[in-house]
Amino acid sequence: MTALRIVVIGGGFSGAAFAIHLLRDHPALQAELTIIEPRARLGAGVAYGSTDPQHRINVAANRMALFAEDPTQFHRWLEEADEAARDPDAALPDGRLYPQRGRFGAYMAETLDALAREAAPRIAL
Repeated sequence: MTALRIVVIGGGFSGAAFAIHLLRDHPALQAELTIIEPRARLGAGVAYGSTDPQHRINVAANRMALFAEDPTQFHRWLEEADEAARDPDAALPDGRLYPQRGRFGAYMAETLDALAREAAPRIAL
């Protein structure tokens, strides 16, 4: 029997989010997953690929989530990276973080990379 082949056109936020959920939510799936994306880093796309330090997310980081059951994961990722020290302009006095848009792209890429490593024996990415 031929293995399942899944092709995702676009590796920006939507394509990467699909792949992240596919890898995480289907632990028994065996497949070849191909993501067609011209950029070197998956997960960023146009929206989160900016390197301009003035381009910031427009929602507080604690409200941006990949997983409904863990709505503050991105915010915790930023705290673990000491984002407020790395980028003082990201932190508001009340503790909310508005990091550069590229940081969410980095979070997406890191999340996808980690899941792909875990799934490597059963998913070829």
